Amino acid sequence: MDKINTYEDFLKIIKQDMVVVIAKTKTCVVCKPLSEKLSNFMVNYPSIPAFEIYLEDVELFQGQHLVFTVPTIIVFSNEKEILRESRFIDFSKIERLFSLYLS
Repeated sequence: MDKINTYEDFLKIIKQDMVVVIAKTKTCVVCKPLSEKLSNFMVNYPSIPAFEIYLEDVELFQGQHLVFTVPTIIVFSNEKEILRESRFIDFSKIERLFSLYLS
């Protein structure tokens, strides 16, 4: 997964048809294994890009997108948030969304 370093980069990235962003912090113990699980999950969907964003590095993201807990996975489509999963991530919801999108 690529890393988003600035809020301006984020705004360019979400203009795509569909993109997945995982918000995390550098001190979060759960974030690293969940990020790896997301990377492995996204191998099945090579046409959908996935990115990680550290809230310490891009503080504006946390306020603009109301991220109150980490890890948070947000799926965007053409600049609009269409799915959000926080803390306890249900990958089956993400999989259903992708199957609808790719059909």
